[in-house]
Amino acid sequence: MNINIFSYLENIGISEKEISVYIYLLSVESAMPMEISKKTKMKRSTVYVILESLKKKGLIREIKVGRRSSYAAEDPERIRFLLEELKLKTETNIKSIDTIMPEIKATLRQSGEPPLIKFFEGQNAVLASMEDMVANPRVQKDLDYGIFPIELVDRLFQPHKLKKFINFRITDNKHFKILYTSEEGIIPADAEGQEAIRIDQNKYPLSCDISIFEDEVRIHMLGKDIYGILIKSPELANTLISIFELARKGALSKD
Repeated sequence: MNINIFSYLENIGISEKEISVYIYLLSVESAMPMEISKKTKMKRSTVYVILESLKKKGLIREIKVGRRSSYAAEDPERIRFLLEELKLKTETNIKSIDTIMPEIKATLRQSGEPPLIKFFEGQNAVLASMEDMVANPRVQKDLDYGIFPIELVDRLFQPHKLKKFINFRITDNKHFKILYTSEEGIIPADAEGQEAIRIDQNKYPLSCDISIFEDEVRIHMLGKDIYGILIKSPELANTLISIFELARKGALSKD
C-alpha cells in the first residue's frame, strides 16, 4: 500500500484497521466478513466492529445476500464528503469552545489536591490574566469578590481596554462584592446582588488587584514592577472570602 495514502487516511480520523479493511474492499467488488478476516488477518469479531464503523463514516455499504451480508466500498469521492463533515464539526466545536471550556477546566482539579500556582510577569501577562478571568461566562452569573484600586487599574489599561474590563467585571456582572479605592469615580452597583464599597485610600491604600472567584484567587501587583499570581485552592479562596466579609462589615459599620 502507498504509505502516503495510508498516512493521509489516518490523519483524517480513519484507524489503521479501518484503512486495511477499506483498502481491501476497494480492490474487490464485494466481500463477506469471513473473506475480509482472512485477507486482513484480523479476527472476525474485530472485522464486524470495523465494518460498522466504516458504514457510519459512509465509506462502505452493506449488501444483503439472502440471510448473509456482503460489503462493498463506496466511491472514493466519499472521502471528500467525509472531510467536509469533519470541517463543519470542527468549526462548530471551535465556536462552542468558550462555552464548554470552563466546565472542562472545572474537572482538572479535585478537592484535597495541592494548589495550582501560576505566575504572571509584566504588564501584558497581567492584562492577559485579568482578561482570562472576565472571559469566564460564569463570572457574569456567579458571585465573585474583588479588591482593587481604580486609579492603578486605569493606569495599567488602555482606555478602550479599561472600558471592556469594567463592562465585563461590573456592568455585565449580575453578582459581585467589591471593595475599592478611587479619588474620582464611583462604581455603580445598581442590580440586586451587586455591591461596591469605596474605602478611604489614605487610610487603607491598595496597590494590588485581588479577585476571588470559586476556587481561584488572582493577585495582580500594580506597583512599579507589575506581576501577578494565580492560585487555585478552595481553602485559600474560602479564607480570603472570610477576610473580605470581615473588612466589608467593618467598612459598612463606619458609614
